[in-house]
Amino acid sequence: MSEEFERDLARCRAELDAARAELLGVVSSVTDGDLDKAPRGHWPARRILEHVIWHEQVYVRYIAHLRGRKIEGEMPDYTPASVDDARRLLSESRQALLDGIEGIDEETFYRLGKLGFEEYSVVSMLENEANHEREHGEQINKTLAS
Repeated sequence: MSEEFERDLARCRAELDAARAELLGVVSSVTDGDLDKAPRGHWPARRILEHVIWHEQVYVRYIAHLRGRKIEGEMPDYTPASVDDARRLLSESRQALLDGIEGIDEETFYRLGKLGFEEYSVVSMLENEANHEREHGEQINKTLAS
Protein backbone atom coordinates (compact mmCIF):
# COMPACT_ATOMS: atom_id res chain seq x y z
CA MET A 1 0.00 0.00 0.00
CA SER A 2 1.27 3.41 -0.91
CA GLU A 3 1.28 6.34 1.49
CA GLU A 4 -1.05 8.16 -0.91
CA PHE A 5 -3.63 5.37 -0.70
CA GLU A 6 -3.43 5.17 3.09
CA ARG A 7 -3.74 8.97 3.34
CA ASP A 8 -6.68 9.13 0.89
CA LEU A 9 -8.54 6.28 2.58
CA ALA A 10 -8.04 7.87 6.01
CA ARG A 11 -9.15 11.27 4.65
CA CYS A 12 -12.30 9.75 3.14
CA ARG A 13 -13.12 7.95 6.39
CA ALA A 14 -12.60 11.18 8.37
CA GLU A 15 -14.79 13.16 5.94
CA LEU A 16 -17.52 10.51 6.18
CA ASP A 17 -17.33 10.58 9.98
CA ALA A 18 -17.49 14.40 10.08
CA ALA A 19 -20.36 14.60 7.62
CA ARG A 20 -22.31 11.94 9.50
CA ALA A 21 -21.73 13.72 12.81
CA GLU A 22 -23.06 16.92 11.25
CA LEU A 23 -26.11 15.11 9.87
CA LEU A 24 -26.81 13.43 13.20
CA GLY A 25 -26.54 16.84 14.85
CA VAL A 26 -29.27 18.06 12.51
CA VAL A 27 -31.35 14.92 13.12
CA SER A 28 -31.11 15.56 16.87
CA SER A 29 -33.08 18.76 16.33
CA VAL A 30 -35.86 16.91 14.49
CA THR A 31 -38.89 15.58 16.35
CA ASP A 32 -41.21 12.88 15.11
CA GLY A 33 -43.78 15.63 14.58
CA ASP A 34 -41.34 17.51 12.33
CA LEU A 35 -40.73 14.59 9.97
CA ASP A 36 -43.60 15.40 7.64
CA LYS A 37 -43.37 19.18 7.70
CA ALA A 38 -42.18 20.83 4.54
CA PRO A 39 -42.57 24.10 2.71
CA ARG A 40 -44.83 23.88 -0.28
CA GLY A 41 -43.15 22.12 -3.19
CA HIS A 42 -40.30 20.65 -1.10
CA TRP A 43 -39.49 17.32 0.50
CA PRO A 44 -40.27 16.87 4.19
CA ALA A 45 -37.47 15.82 6.54
CA ARG A 46 -38.64 12.17 6.42
CA ARG A 47 -38.20 12.06 2.63
CA ILE A 48 -34.81 13.78 2.82
CA LEU A 49 -33.58 11.20 5.34
CA GLU A 50 -34.96 8.36 3.23
CA HIS A 51 -33.08 9.77 0.23
CA VAL A 52 -29.80 10.04 2.17
CA ILE A 53 -30.07 6.45 3.38
CA TRP A 54 -31.09 5.16 -0.05
CA HIS A 55 -28.21 7.02 -1.72
CA GLU A 56 -25.66 5.52 0.65
CA GLN A 57 -27.08 2.06 -0.01
CA VAL A 58 -26.75 2.62 -3.75
CA TYR A 59 -23.06 3.36 -3.20
CA VAL A 60 -22.78 0.18 -1.11
CA ARG A 61 -24.01 -1.72 -4.16
CA TYR A 62 -21.75 0.18 -6.57
CA ILE A 63 -18.71 -0.48 -4.41
CA ALA A 64 -19.60 -4.17 -4.24
CA HIS A 65 -19.89 -4.15 -8.04
CA LEU A 66 -16.46 -2.54 -8.43
CA ARG A 67 -15.03 -5.15 -6.09
CA GLY A 68 -16.56 -7.98 -8.13
CA ARG A 69 -19.11 -8.81 -5.44
CA LYS A 70 -22.86 -9.08 -5.75
CA ILE A 71 -25.57 -7.96 -3.40
CA GLU A 72 -28.68 -10.01 -3.95
CA GLY A 73 -32.22 -8.76 -3.68
CA GLU A 74 -34.04 -5.53 -4.20
CA MET A 75 -33.40 -2.35 -2.28
CA PRO A 76 -35.70 -2.34 0.75
CA ASP A 77 -37.79 0.61 1.86
CA TYR A 78 -35.64 3.08 3.77
CA THR A 79 -38.46 5.38 4.87
CA PRO A 80 -37.89 6.08 8.57
CA ALA A 81 -40.96 5.59 10.76
CA SER A 82 -39.56 7.92 13.43
CA VAL A 83 -36.46 9.92 14.28
CA ASP A 84 -35.12 6.95 16.24
CA ASP A 85 -35.75 4.75 13.21
CA ALA A 86 -33.88 7.26 11.03
CA ARG A 87 -30.89 7.04 13.37
CA ARG A 88 -31.02 3.23 13.21
CA LEU A 89 -31.26 3.19 9.42
CA LEU A 90 -28.42 5.71 9.12
CA SER A 91 -26.28 3.58 11.43
CA GLU A 92 -27.01 0.37 9.50
CA SER A 93 -26.37 2.07 6.18
CA ARG A 94 -23.05 3.51 7.34
CA GLN A 95 -21.97 0.14 8.68
CA ALA A 96 -22.78 -1.44 5.30
CA LEU A 97 -20.65 1.20 3.57
CA LEU A 98 -17.73 0.67 5.94
CA ASP A 99 -18.05 -3.11 5.56
CA GLY A 100 -18.01 -2.58 1.80
CA ILE A 101 -14.64 -0.83 1.87
CA GLU A 102 -13.06 -3.05 4.52
CA GLY A 103 -9.83 -4.50 3.17
CA ILE A 104 -10.15 -2.71 -0.16
CA ASP A 105 -7.02 -2.75 -2.28
CA GLU A 106 -5.39 0.32 -3.75
CA GLU A 107 -6.12 -0.52 -7.37
CA THR A 108 -9.84 -0.97 -6.75
CA PHE A 109 -10.00 2.19 -4.61
CA TYR A 110 -8.85 4.40 -7.49
CA ARG A 111 -10.08 2.48 -10.55
CA LEU A 112 -12.90 4.13 -12.46
CA GLY A 113 -15.73 1.79 -13.30
CA LYS A 114 -18.69 2.38 -15.52
CA LEU A 115 -22.06 2.00 -13.85
CA GLY A 116 -24.86 2.74 -16.26
CA PHE A 117 -23.93 5.96 -17.98
CA GLU A 118 -21.83 7.17 -15.03
CA GLU A 119 -18.23 6.47 -14.13
CA TYR A 120 -17.12 6.23 -10.50
CA SER A 121 -14.24 5.13 -8.36
CA VAL A 122 -14.55 4.14 -4.72
CA VAL A 123 -12.68 7.28 -3.68
CA SER A 124 -15.08 9.47 -5.67
CA MET A 125 -18.12 7.72 -4.16
CA LEU A 126 -16.84 8.19 -0.62
CA GLU A 127 -16.17 11.88 -1.27
CA ASN A 128 -19.59 12.26 -2.90
CA GLU A 129 -21.30 10.58 0.04
CA ALA A 130 -19.78 13.00 2.55
CA ASN A 131 -20.78 16.00 0.42
CA HIS A 132 -24.25 14.54 -0.15
CA GLU A 133 -24.89 14.22 3.58
CA ARG A 134 -23.77 17.79 4.22
CA GLU A 135 -26.01 19.08 1.45
CA HIS A 136 -29.06 17.30 2.78
CA GLY A 137 -28.33 18.19 6.38
CA GLU A 138 -28.52 21.83 5.29
CA GLN A 139 -31.73 21.03 3.41
CA ILE A 140 -33.30 19.59 6.56
CA ASN A 141 -32.32 22.70 8.53
CA LYS A 142 -33.91 24.95 5.89
CA THR A 143 -37.00 22.76 5.80
CA LEU A 144 -37.48 22.95 9.55
CA ALA A 145 -36.77 26.69 9.65
CA SER A 146 -39.51 27.49 7.14
